[in-house]
Amino acid sequence: MSEAQGMLPTSPHPPGLWPSSFTAEHALPGIKEYGQLQAACNQQLFWVEYQPENDGHTVICSWQGGVIKTVSPPHISVRSRVHEYGGQSWCLLDQSLVFVHGDDQQLWLQPFDGEASRLTHTSECRYGAPVWDRPRNRLIAVQEEHPPGDIPADVINRLVSVSLEDGGIAVLHEGFDFYDQVALGADSEGGLIAWISWEHPDQPWTETQLLFGRLDDQGQIDHVQALGHEQALTQPQFDAQGRLHVVSDHNNWWQIYRVEQQPDRIDLALLPGQDEAEYAAASWQLGQSSYLLLDDGWVALSHRDGMGALQLHRDGRTERIATQYSNFRSLTMSGSTLYCVASSTTASPALIAVDLESGNVESLTGGQRPLPIDEIAEPQHLRFNVGNEYAYALFYPPTNSAEQSAQLPPLVVFLHGGPTSAAYPIFNPKIQYWTQRGFAVADLNYRGSTGYGRDYRMKLRKQWGVADVEDAIALVEHLGEQELINPAQVFIRGGSAGGYTALAALAASACFTAGASLYGVSDLNALCVTTHKFESRYLDWLIGDAQYDGHVYQERSPVTNADQISSPVIFFQGLLDKVVPPEQTDLMVSALRANGVEVEVHRYADEYHGFRDPAVQQEVLELELAFYQRWL
Repeated sequence: MSEAQGMLPTSPHPPGLWPSSFTAEHALPGIKEYGQLQAACNQQLFWVEYQPENDGHTVICSWQGGVIKTVSPPHISVRSRVHEYGGQSWCLLDQSLVFVHGDDQQLWLQPFDGEASRLTHTSECRYGAPVWDRPRNRLIAVQEEHPPGDIPADVINRLVSVSLEDGGIAVLHEGFDFYDQVALGADSEGGLIAWISWEHPDQPWTETQLLFGRLDDQGQIDHVQALGHEQALTQPQFDAQGRLHVVSDHNNWWQIYRVEQQPDRIDLALLPGQDEAEYAAASWQLGQSSYLLLDDGWVALSHRDGMGALQLHRDGRTERIATQYSNFRSLTMSGSTLYCVASSTTASPALIAVDLESGNVESLTGGQRPLPIDEIAEPQHLRFNVGNEYAYALFYPPTNSAEQSAQLPPLVVFLHGGPTSAAYPIFNPKIQYWTQRGFAVADLNYRGSTGYGRDYRMKLRKQWGVADVEDAIALVEHLGEQELINPAQVFIRGGSAGGYTALAALAASACFTAGASLYGVSDLNALCVTTHKFESRYLDWLIGDAQYDGHVYQERSPVTNADQISSPVIFFQGLLDKVVPPEQTDLMVSALRANGVEVEVHRYADEYHGFRDPAVQQEVLELELAFYQRWL
């Protein structure tokens, strides 16, 4: 023990058992979520807001002149389930809006001063990413048709137009497995269109195609061209001159390019002023918006080395703006005002307005700080070795001014889902819930995570259950060697794909005291059969071809290796989950109990993949804490 450690006041409570007034109720309800921003030309901002106080409904709200209103019916959740994960679920018209009703997945039309009415009547179809085609008084949207039986191979995705007069539907393009991110632009010949498509077994972060063409007199797509090979293209966008832009990772980093059509080829020209950083993220949901084109430059979010930035490029130079924030998403503009969702390491996400002329930043809503600043654990970005390679994590030390201790703290390893997702340096009240009680938290960005370039992202190809597990174990070893944690008190937890890695790590190493799986994968072979279309071939990339590599699926399934797990495990599962069906959890629970492992399981009848009910979220947090504390 160092002299500095010896001088710390002694707490009667060991780390991990510190009392705290920051309860699960403080950590969850009241924390709103914002997304899908769209701005009108009159400085009016609209967004989709998750409201815990409104039975967890997601509604459309507006802000103008400091006044916030709920625009869509408060009893309706605005939510698309295209690709199961949804995403962009509404669009703004002149004096009305169109949204996807979460219950029936149909498009509804609502005047600002009237009642919402159903626009489409195709019960077998879902809709997402609607875009207003103003000259033709119609929408262009992604349609996902689910024939009876809901077999992934039978689900059909396509681009359709939807008449705003009578809801009539016409197919604009089909033939690809997936569609997303429609962009419209004007030109002298009547209209430009571009979108992103991809085919199985690829995912939108491995390989996609950019397709673009013109809309003819009948509104059909003509003169279609395609771009894409061994790159993940995303977010097509036309500038005021009708020039097409797109984000590509063909040079490792997701960066913004202009599409230049040559007589015999199509080139990508990198826009000036960009860093070697990620200017987009993996498109798990429809309608990402991470950059905007200006008349004299661009504004974009970027991410590198665990930290986000908002960058403005004009007059030949790039500067960071809104530097008090550490992560950004959902950019939109009205005039010279930029709006976005901004996060920091010390407060909840906020909707902010940035005047691009003056640089002034105004917080419109959100940005609450439920803990005093000196009580907040802020992330430290770690890079650590894994054999001859390296991985990354965000480390949060225990922080509670009333409960300092000279003892090394227990550790909770957080594993993000995806697995091609990422942990970001933002205020997460769930992490603070643990650090307030004396736990250290390490939020792992294992190999395969986004935010570190394509090369790093591709390291998980056919290595799921290997690279991510090695990184989790190496992280614990690194923190132990640095004397930042008590290596005898280490817990690992994750949801969905993170739940799979947690279970696989428990089977691979005895360094974990206990673990938690939230709707986690346990049987890879079963997942191939039961999961939804969007991810039904993802395992081809993560593991291998199920027909020829069946033994690998078997070897890497946690249920196969249940006899290697001796640590206690707690499970949480939604019974309506279509991404990771409840049978996955049931199989693992039965296998562990058969081997005498202590298991606790909690099932929720009305929850899908990811829990939405605030009461359920509170209960899960409290139950997980109590479970770990039993083993301290």
